[in-house]
Amino acid sequence: MYSRGDRIMLVRWATSEDLPQWYALASEVSPVFRRPADMGSDAEFTSYAMSKVGKYEALVALDYRSRGALGFIGFSRTHNRISWLAVSESHRRRGVGQQLLKTALRQLEHGRPVTVETFPSGYQPGAPARALYLKFGFVETEHDLVGPHGAAICRMTAGLSSAGRGGSFHYRYPEFIEASQPQSCPACNQELQPDDQTTIEENDAVWIVGEYPGQGRLFGKIYVMPKKHAFHFEDMPAAEATCFMREVQRAGKALRRVTGAEKINYEMHSNTGAHLHIHLFPRYLNDDFPSAPIDYRLTTPAPYESYEEYLWFIDELRKELNSNG
Repeated sequence: MYSRGDRIMLVRWATSEDLPQWYALASEVSPVFRRPADMGSDAEFTSYAMSKVGKYEALVALDYRSRGALGFIGFSRTHNRISWLAVSESHRRRGVGQQLLKTALRQLEHGRPVTVETFPSGYQPGAPARALYLKFGFVETEHDLVGPHGAAICRMTAGLSSAGRGGSFHYRYPEFIEASQPQSCPACNQELQPDDQTTIEENDAVWIVGEYPGQGRLFGKIYVMPKKHAFHFEDMPAAEATCFMREVQRAGKALRRVTGAEKINYEMHSNTGAHLHIHLFPRYLNDDFPSAPIDYRLTTPAPYESYEEYLWFIDELRKELNSNG
């Protein structure tokens, strides 16, 4: 994640509370951007910054201890481009721009070109920005352009691979955060269950669900989801959390009996589905992850001899849950 000498920082969405620090940075870099006036107090720029904050299209890098801003980046999902990037002079050459650009690119569509309008070759104050874009695979595709304030610019373009991109909030934040609200949550609105999932039990408190072929190639992998919508576990009322964890314990006990697992690993995610749930991973002496975390992305070959064996497991777990309900 970081190279030797890189600064350790928090990268998060910029909020309205960060705007004063963004405006201050814009004022600092106005000469580099060759703006005729102070960019930080320019109405066009401040309107741009406020718009980006409201659309989850602006990121800030912060010092963990002081919470001081190290740099900002703005981008456009609609136009698939980076639209603004700057790092404060006192924090350059420490990987701040790299972390901001890497995180912003995750939010853009990798199936079509990503563009940025930046400084032309030979403009020394803009050399660090050009070097950063080149490092991330951008190449100059148009030159001798003139920016909105009369300064020479160029357009750089990158064709980024979509390989390895999952469905987590790292790549699709607006959809994810919308689904974190009960009125938009697929589970709360009883949308159709994916074909690879099987409801083992539904009661007043939770759903207990099996998956085929199964994350981590682990026989008996399931998850437990509370009926009442929850997003952050720490915000769950104590009574609801107690009820939920009681059901998770019950599922884990039944799962260990049916599978013969040595141990059950419990992982609470909600990085893709924004309705909190706990994954139960049975662990075996001969599983693929000794002294290592489970790689949930591994699903094939299936840990079952056949789909019929998976259905046998589902039936056995139902019986065990019913006998110990």
